[in-house]
Amino acid sequence: MKAAAGQVLDIGITGMTCANCAARIERALRALPGVSEAAVNLATERAHVVADPQQSDAAALGRAIEKAGYAAVATDIDIGIGGMTCANCSARIERALRALPGVLAADVNLATEQAHVHAFAGAVDLAKVEAAITTAGYEPRPLAGVSGGGGEQDRARAAELHAHGARAIVAGLLAVPVLVLAMGPMLVPPLGPLFQSLEPVPGFWRLAQWVLASAVAFGPGWRFFSAGATALRHASPDMNTLVMMGVGSAWLYSTAVLAEPQWFPVAARALYFESVAVVVTAVLLGKYLEALAKGRAGDAIRKLAGLQARDAIVVRDGGEVSVPIAAVVVGDVVVVKPGGRIPVDGVVQSGSSFVDASMVTGEPMPVAVGPGARTVGGTVNQLGVLHITVTEVGSRTMLAQIVQMVQDAQGSKLPIQRLADRIVAVFTTVVLIIAALTFLAWMVFAPAPAVALALVSAVSVLVVACPCAMGLATPAAIMVGSGRGAELGVLFRRGEALELLSGVDTVVFDKTGTLTEGKPSVTEVEPAAGIEAPALLQMAAAADAASEHPLAAAVVAAARAQSLVLPAAADFAAVPGEGVRATVGGRRVLVGALRLLEGEKVDTAPVAAAAQRLLARGRSLTFVAVDGEAWGVLGVADALKPGAPAVVAALRARGLRVAMMSGDAEAPARAVAAAAGIDDVLAGVLPAGKAEAIARRQADGARIAFVGDGINDAPALAQAQVGIAVASGTQIAIAAADVTLARGELGVLVSAFEVAARTMAIIRANLFWAFFYNVLLIPVAAGVLYPTWRITVNPMFAGLAMGLSSVFVLANSLRLRRIRPWAPPAAALPVAAAGFLAQPSASPAP
Repeated sequence: MKAAAGQVLDIGITGMTCANCAARIERALRALPGVSEAAVNLATERAHVVADPQQSDAAALGRAIEKAGYAAVATDIDIGIGGMTCANCSARIERALRALPGVLAADVNLATEQAHVHAFAGAVDLAKVEAAITTAGYEPRPLAGVSGGGGEQDRARAAELHAHGARAIVAGLLAVPVLVLAMGPMLVPPLGPLFQSLEPVPGFWRLAQWVLASAVAFGPGWRFFSAGATALRHASPDMNTLVMMGVGSAWLYSTAVLAEPQWFPVAARALYFESVAVVVTAVLLGKYLEALAKGRAGDAIRKLAGLQARDAIVVRDGGEVSVPIAAVVVGDVVVVKPGGRIPVDGVVQSGSSFVDASMVTGEPMPVAVGPGARTVGGTVNQLGVLHITVTEVGSRTMLAQIVQMVQDAQGSKLPIQRLADRIVAVFTTVVLIIAALTFLAWMVFAPAPAVALALVSAVSVLVVACPCAMGLATPAAIMVGSGRGAELGVLFRRGEALELLSGVDTVVFDKTGTLTEGKPSVTEVEPAAGIEAPALLQMAAAADAASEHPLAAAVVAAARAQSLVLPAAADFAAVPGEGVRATVGGRRVLVGALRLLEGEKVDTAPVAAAAQRLLARGRSLTFVAVDGEAWGVLGVADALKPGAPAVVAALRARGLRVAMMSGDAEAPARAVAAAAGIDDVLAGVLPAGKAEAIARRQADGARIAFVGDGINDAPALAQAQVGIAVASGTQIAIAAADVTLARGELGVLVSAFEVAARTMAIIRANLFWAFFYNVLLIPVAAGVLYPTWRITVNPMFAGLAMGLSSVFVLANSLRLRRIRPWAPPAAALPVAAAGFLAQPSASPAP
């Protein structure tokens, strides 16, 4: 919508509470250059702005509102796009989308063939986005849903792949006779006399070449002329323009020679119909292989999305009915039979079974589930019948969140890609200029007939210089890398995290719930002289069984882990802040802090040395007395996760500094850190101070990845260069984190670094190849080697090289699918576990 004074926008605003808020926003907006009117309505929570888009675009308006302390209401639109062939296509669509009133940002991904538009809510809708794409000369396509299969976009892609293949085959069948007629006598001299003897009338074979080459150029190759002309009309030449001009020039010249040979010197009467036919065929074949490789690049996300069940058996009106998955609602009870796929996230209401969750969690062993257990949609029930109460449906399920995160990462742009985008933006224009200068230079300096060398060189420059490889170099690698990461349990919320993670030099772990299990457990059992460890643990657990204190629960859990039988306790009494009293088997038992035993006049000298040893290790102490005598002391701590030392060692082996941050006191924090192999410890840091501690290290030059549980570590996750959340259960999409370890295992962290490092290495190799290819071949195609070595590039080989460059980039990116999940050394896990969690003996209790 336009007005005389500029563009009119109505912007929704949140956070206003009074008239002063509205006035503050008005002042901020009016201060922007080009804003002629700004009125904020507190009641409707909207701002009416008239501005010159050349001076203050939507992004500037949004920043002004945010700087004033409020937020503009924005929306996101994702859409598929058909017809793109190179980076210039994606750049043209981006410009068209960003020109829409109210668009804050627009990114188009050539590899995924999708656009992501971020705009003021209500200013832009799907219809306007589709119209802008259509006007730019491309085809808008609806995106498939989370089901991932059978969607319109998938069918369109399959149809496009089939069309690419069909065009390449038809072009190839027509091009082969042209190539044989034109080049056969040069390669096999006896063919010359044979063709001459079979020629019905003079000039027949030359006319046949024209007919066949024209059929190739204006049949299967017509798409290049159509798209190339559209690009020129938009003043944005692209790959199609280069092919159109190169093939068109060769066809026009050869047709003119065929029709009016007297216009040209005898030596310049060569025909280039074989170049026309083979160039079109080579480019079409390259496009087919490129589309095939792009399809393979998206295999990971389609595999994940394909886990979504289509239907569900739901209990309705006392019976079981099969309904489409979209009809399932929270609170429904679904029935999953053996071999069936669990349709949605939920909690087991009845039944027991083993569930294969390997496709979602990566765990090869089936997981036992029973009443109260949480289930994840997409996993497979193996044995019994399960009745599951639905807790999440649609986009809130774990599977849907995983798919969405991977799609978001694949659709985003890395900082390294922006350099390539800036180069591509002017690349095609530069190539056209180089081709024109090449033609003029050879027309002036080449020996007669100059036109032949000038034409071949200019056409070769146009054909060889396709920017496809540059446009695919980054998004193809992101697509494959983020997809493989998802299969390994690493979810990149945005593609930029891949580049940032590859550049960090320091990993800072939160302690509780990240390096440790997040709950207390008994780590040592130290009996007094004459008392056996199982007897000590049994009496303590029996007394603690009725307590709700977390330390008491840890003692009971340790006894049950040793299969100890717990006698019933009588006369139970909890002493706040001290412990418990109870009678077990007629014996009076005290379990708790040292002051509980001292208050009861119990001599603790027999366990004093053991208590000092445990304190030195940073353990919390639980004392046990029976009938007035000290029986022993239990060490309680938040146990280290299995494999944590191996993970720390693997990170160090990658050249990373490793630190740990905790709110605990110095002694227990250092005890955990020492067990994990970490000597850099920040203890006594409250949650609010974690971000400040990260910022201090960043000020000293550290590039930090912070690893936390994603709940109370949000400020630190956001402050770090890369925030990595260790997810648990179905808690996947953690807003503050850039990377989520979906399996909740620390070992996946090493895989995350491997995926990031390998992806960036592939991107750099792709960009090097794409730029080096053009830097090397454009001068050769222009003829710089001709004066000395008489070397030129035939347009046919230029077409093959151009197609193969894109295929190389995609094939190189597909190597990321070979990344294997990280596994600790064979001896690492047992040693690490034994080093920290010393389980009590399982000898019989008295």
